[in-house]
Amino acid sequence: MIKRNIINRYSKNTRSVIKYVREKGPISRADLSVQMNISQPTMTRIIEKLVKAKILKEKGLGTSSGGRRPILLEFNKNCSYAIGVELGRSDIKVALTDLEGNLLSFVMKETTQQYTIKDIVQLVEDSINSILYKTEVEASYILGVGVGMPGPLNETGDGRLSPPNFYGEHDVALKDILENKLSFPVTIDNDANVAALAEKWFGNGMEIENFAYIMADVGVGSGLIIHNDIYRGINGEAGELGHSTIDVFGEKCTCGNYGCLETFISLSAILNRFKKRLKLSTKAEHSMFHQNTNLITFEDILSASKKGSTIASQILEEIGLYLGVGIANLINLYAPETVIIGGKIGSSHPIIIKKTEEILQTRVTGIRGRNTKVFQSDLQNGVVLGAAALVIHRTFY
Repeated sequence: MIKRNIINRYSKNTRSVIKYVREKGPISRADLSVQMNISQPTMTRIIEKLVKAKILKEKGLGTSSGGRRPILLEFNKNCSYAIGVELGRSDIKVALTDLEGNLLSFVMKETTQQYTIKDIVQLVEDSINSILYKTEVEASYILGVGVGMPGPLNETGDGRLSPPNFYGEHDVALKDILENKLSFPVTIDNDANVAALAEKWFGNGMEIENFAYIMADVGVGSGLIIHNDIYRGINGEAGELGHSTIDVFGEKCTCGNYGCLETFISLSAILNRFKKRLKLSTKAEHSMFHQNTNLITFEDILSASKKGSTIASQILEEIGLYLGVGIANLINLYAPETVIIGGKIGSSHPIIIKKTEEILQTRVTGIRGRNTKVFQSDLQNGVVLGAAALVIHRTFY
């Protein structure tokens, strides 16, 4: 049986009041009534109920406009909690957050491709039980479980998800399996979308209504936020920037297409390109790395760039170039207010952002488009945090 948190039992109207106080508070009852266009008697009833349930709390006095100073209301961030789960290809991460995105407990477990879906689900259950035991948070205070995982996630008519070769399986009824196992409501989305939500609720996108989040990591994905919500498109797969074509005569991508952005700036593509160049480089360049080039990591490239490696710096500039081309295409089509870049690659080095911004100046049409702000993400563990944000977002929208 699925456990329902107290907030989920309220009407959409009441949840809208909670959301408004969370975003705009501290605020008085009278101002809340006016700004939300809800009559004072109705608002008073809603507030009494929410204060009694400890979802809202009174905090001091506001400024008087004549007469008694009004009592201010604020959101109680500890009235409920969200669980975020990141299902990666080599590990899983599970976190408990309050409703302001503060990480209260975090667990990471490494996996291998020998794991089955059953093993993964058991790891998730064990991790959640461990977190709840350690934090002494009761299950009734949990809004739900959000899950971020590699996309694209093709959802079929029977509710099954079809991630591309996820631990050797396709067409998995993952939502049903997790809900039956965990007894919490479960929401699943691809990792770029949930990372975009993390930015919307807790990061650089909090005050922005329309923005694009780019995840440059093992693969390349993007999450599009339009009017404060994820834009998924008619088939649920909008935002696959990594599979936009950069070179029609390029290498074959894992998706079956040729010359995708991902063939240029995915982690494996970067490392392969770097290793080929290192073989033809000087002894001075070689001396900065392991003798066994198979052991070289992206972190090694970053470190070598700081030490003066020409090849490493060239690679980082190329990442910025190709990323800039992809983002320029996105800006020309979508015209977001801001672009936020995250993932291990995207948020790794200022050279990448500098080069990306240079490319936008030459490839984006229109002055306003060329001046689109580009930020590197400041969030740590953006996907698992975003998975928790997915639960919060579904609760209040």
